Amino acid sequence: MKRQEKKKGLERSAPDPSVDQATSPSEEDGRPMKEMKKKASPVPSKKEVEKKTDNGMSLSRMVRSSLQFLRESRTELKKVKWPTRKELLASTAVVIGLVLVISFFLGLIDFGLIKIIKNIVG
Repeated sequence: MKRQEKKKGLERSAPDPSVDQATSPSEEDGRPMKEMKKKASPVPSKKEVEKKTDNGMSLSRMVRSSLQFLRESRTELKKVKWPTRKELLASTAVVIGLVLVISFFLGLIDFGLIKIIKNIVG
């Protein structure tokens, strides 16, 4: 088996002797790493305090995130290519024209279906 691994270049390297593996965090207490992370530290961090105050969102954090959002929005709006007055009026006219054509078409269909149903029922 080892000969095949060597041939394929899959030989596993030996652990580095300079690294003290006996004191790895998971073996320290005999508990997995996840349990080690749950251990409470004596001084709560700023994030832990914010979590406790308002279910994760303190007032200062909300204000900071709102200001950041507004700054980023303003930056993005500067990148927008705004239409000229002429382009705006032309686009508006096209939209209004299409709305009128489609509403006229749907009105005719509705009127025709009402006539057909009245002839069948009445």
